[in-house]
Amino acid sequence: MSLSPDTTPVKSQSETSRKQVNAQGSRTQWRFTDNILAPLKVRDFRLLFSGQMISTIGDMFYTVALPWLMLTSGHTPQELGIVLAAYGVPRVATLPIGGILSDRLRPRRVMLLADIMRALLVGILVVLVIRHQTEVWQLCAVAVPLGGFTGLFLPAYYAMTPEILTDNTLQAGNALNTSSIQLAILVGSGLGGFIVSRLQPGAALIVDALTFVVSAITLALMRAGRGSVGPVAFPAADQRAAAQANVPEENAIFGPDTTFWHLLRTWRLLQVALLVVIFGNFLFNGMIEVALPTLAHDQFAAGANGYGLLLATFGAGSFLGGLVAGGLGRIRHRGILMLLLIMALACWYSFLPFVGGLSGAAFFIGSAGLTNGILTVIAFTTLQQQAPRHLLGRLMAVLMIATVGLYPFSVALAGIITTHFGPALLFPIGGAMMLGAALFGWLQPEVRAL
Repeated sequence: MSLSPDTTPVKSQSETSRKQVNAQGSRTQWRFTDNILAPLKVRDFRLLFSGQMISTIGDMFYTVALPWLMLTSGHTPQELGIVLAAYGVPRVATLPIGGILSDRLRPRRVMLLADIMRALLVGILVVLVIRHQTEVWQLCAVAVPLGGFTGLFLPAYYAMTPEILTDNTLQAGNALNTSSIQLAILVGSGLGGFIVSRLQPGAALIVDALTFVVSAITLALMRAGRGSVGPVAFPAADQRAAAQANVPEENAIFGPDTTFWHLLRTWRLLQVALLVVIFGNFLFNGMIEVALPTLAHDQFAAGANGYGLLLATFGAGSFLGGLVAGGLGRIRHRGILMLLLIMALACWYSFLPFVGGLSGAAFFIGSAGLTNGILTVIAFTTLQQQAPRHLLGRLMAVLMIATVGLYPFSVALAGIITTHFGPALLFPIGGAMMLGAALFGWLQPEVRAL
């Protein structure tokens, strides 16, 4: 039996089409994977990535161990709040100092100093716990400098990645860092709870101190310069010149004598970013830590398990969003995309209490986490690429202050609104503030033209 001459070319075209589609899909998948994994080819980034992921897991051990230590040692929740405040206030206060030191001494040195001191301080805390010397004043004496060195560390950490990656791999590097932090928080919380419950808080604090040691070792092994793939080839004296040589062309508007105050007054992208961070975080912590558990308890009748599910869903969405952003590669029209993501985030938050109970809320907060993960990576990458290198530490410090400095106001205001008007009202108010920030961004041609 012979094939009809009319069907032969049709079959050939169909097979060819399928092969082309499969090949295109394979290339797309390979390109995504290659983009997200590219920073791991850089030795310094591998050291930074692994050291900070281990350190973040240790931070979660501390987060679980300290409250459990105090509450099982006869201390009241009020005394726990005092110790937490003794940590939190210096952390915010030293952020600008950390930014200045990062710009003048280079980020790696500041991070290394902070990790060494935090390892020693947590070690002192371990000794106090072993000797049962856990009075509030003793815990505060450790918490104050511990928070201070954490404040020095944070701006340097966010300024470090542009020092060791080229602009082509910076977005993927930020994505890996962001996603690894989310993963470390999830893993560290569970492991910390297990260690504290099976052993003692002191054992978890020992692990935390050791993770600072590991982080310090990885920082000490770094070559502290910018590079593409493989070891950095710049001698120490040429690191700053090499870094400036990698600054993209759009940075030419900022000369080496540009001051931070001039940058703050004239750079529209920075102004929009600060507005979004301030408006977004002004109610975000209150929504998550006050309104959301109240919704889970009262409106959804889901209890602590339901609240935990919502938090885990947000974390999982943020983790996935970071990876998605890292695999996208170079993005055109970044300004418009970021503004659309802000608007989408505002919608997810605004409608979360009104979408049919726990399952609907979980979908919306998971979508918010996904959107927030993508937005955070793209926004940080854009700012890092375009900011003057000699001001990057101070820029990161200001963004950190805007992020964590509003925490007390956020939770206090959320408590008042939730008590008098219910938790649901807080979400559309927060969404409306974010939409206002996005509208301001739309009115700036410099942002739309990115």
